[in-house]
Amino acid sequence: MDNQFPLPGPSNVPEPSAPLAMPEEATPPPPSYEPPASEKAPVVKPSILKLILPILGGIIVIALIVFGISKLFGGKSSTKSAQKGETITLTYYGLWEPSSVMKPVIDEFEKENPGIKISYQLQSPQDYQDRALTALEGQNSPDIIRLHSTWLPLFAKSLFPAPANTVSSTEISTNFYPIVSKTLIAGTQVYGVPMTMEGLALYMNNAMFQQKSLTAPKTWEDVLSAAKELKEVDPLTGKLTRAGIALGNTTNVDQWPDIVSLMLLQAGIKLSDPTGPEVSATLNYYTDFVNKHRVWDDTLPPSTVAFANEKVAMIIAPTWRAPEIKEINPSLSWQTVPVPQLPDSDTVNWSSYWFEAVGKNSKHPQEAWKFLSFLASAKAQQILYDSATTEREFPQPPANKAVATIAQKNTVISPFITSFDTASTFYTASSTRDSKTALNSRLIKYLEDAINSIAGNQDVTQALETLNNGFVQVLSQYGLVSAPTVPTTP
Repeated sequence: MDNQFPLPGPSNVPEPSAPLAMPEEATPPPPSYEPPASEKAPVVKPSILKLILPILGGIIVIALIVFGISKLFGGKSSTKSAQKGETITLTYYGLWEPSSVMKPVIDEFEKENPGIKISYQLQSPQDYQDRALTALEGQNSPDIIRLHSTWLPLFAKSLFPAPANTVSSTEISTNFYPIVSKTLIAGTQVYGVPMTMEGLALYMNNAMFQQKSLTAPKTWEDVLSAAKELKEVDPLTGKLTRAGIALGNTTNVDQWPDIVSLMLLQAGIKLSDPTGPEVSATLNYYTDFVNKHRVWDDTLPPSTVAFANEKVAMIIAPTWRAPEIKEINPSLSWQTVPVPQLPDSDTVNWSSYWFEAVGKNSKHPQEAWKFLSFLASAKAQQILYDSATTEREFPQPPANKAVATIAQKNTVISPFITSFDTASTFYTASSTRDSKTALNSRLIKYLEDAINSIAGNQDVTQALETLNNGFVQVLSQYGLVSAPTVPTTP
C-alpha cells in the first residue's frame, strides 16, 4: 500500500472552537419622563382645583403609559421616517451575485414589506475585506453586508446580532447545517444568515474514466490508483502529457489550502494546534502526488483550466468552478462525486461559505434583520436558487436544508449538498480575498511554507515546528486560542 496518511484516533474529528470576544448588544436606557414646569402657576379657585387636579393626574398617567409603550416597542428601529410612515431604504453591500440574480428575491421582500426598500450595491472583490471593515465603522455604514464565514473574529465587534423575534439560534440549528451554527452563533447570539453554501467535490472527466474502465473513486487510495492509471507520459521526453489528478503542490492547484485542510481534518488533526506525526504524514502524502507518483507537476496550467482543457483527469474544486469549466469547454463531458475519504473512518467534508450580516451602525437594524429573516426562509432561498440557475446553470447550493433537498436534482451540485451535514471548516479557506495581513492569509502562508519545505526535502521537523508556532501565534492574536506561554528565566 502506498504511503496512506493516518486514520483519525477518536471517532469524531475535533472541530476548531474558541470563544470570541463578542460585543454585547447595546440596549437603550429605560425612558424617563419629566413634565415641563410652568414659570408661573395659574391662580385657580379651590373649588375648581378639586375638579381639575384629578383630570390632570389622569392625563399625565395616560401620557406616561403611551410614552413608555412607544419607547419599549419602538427601539432603535423607530426612526423618524418609520414614525411618519415613510419608506425606509436599507443599503445592502453585496458580493459575487449580480443584481439580476438578487432582484427577484428583493422584489418579493419589498412586495411583502411595502414600507422597506433594498438598495443592492454590488461590491468589487478588490480589497473588499478592508473596505467592508472601514464602511461598517463609518457613519454611513451599510445596513446589510456580505462577509465570509471565517471573518467573524475580525468583524464581530462591527456587527449587530439578531434581535428578538427575528432569527433565533434555534431556527439556525433547525433549518441549516451544523457548520452554520458552529460558525455564526456565539452563545445564543446569531451574527448572520447564509443564503448559499460552498464546499468541495471531486470533478471527473467521463471519457478518460470510460477509456480505462474505471469507476468513481471513494477513498484516497482509490484516487491515487485511478490517477496512476489515467496519467500519460511522453515516452521520449518523460514529460507528463496528461495528469491523473491536480494535487501535490501549492503553485497551480486551485483551492489547495482547502484541500490540504480537509486532509488534515480527516486525519484527526486539530488545526488550532497542528502537532504530531499525523501532520507530517498527511503533508507528505499530499506532496507525494508530485514528488513520488508524478501524477501532476508545476508545468501544467492552473488546475481548473487544465481540467477544462483535458490536461488532467480529476480535480477537487468548489461549485463556483463549474461555470468556469463550462465556459472554457462547453462540450466537455464531466461529473462531480463526493471528495475522497479515509477508509473505515468517520466522513469528514469541507465547507467555506459567505453570509449576510447587519452592521452595528445601521440606522434600521430591526428592519435589516427582518430582511435577513426573509433571506433565511425556504421561500427566499428557492427564489434565489431559481434565479441563479437561470443565470449560470450551476448555482451554489442553498443554505436552507428544505430547499437543498429540491436542489439535489442538479447532479453537479448534489454531491456538495450531501457533504454539508459532515462539513468542517477552518481559517485556512482560500479565495476569500483576505488582505495579506488578515487571519486566513497569514495561516495559509505558514501552511504553504510547510508544504514547500517538505516538497523540497528540507528539515521537516523545523518546518512543522514553524507551522505550529505560526498557527498558535496568529490565532492567539484574534483570541481564538490561548496565547503561548513564554518561559521565564529564574
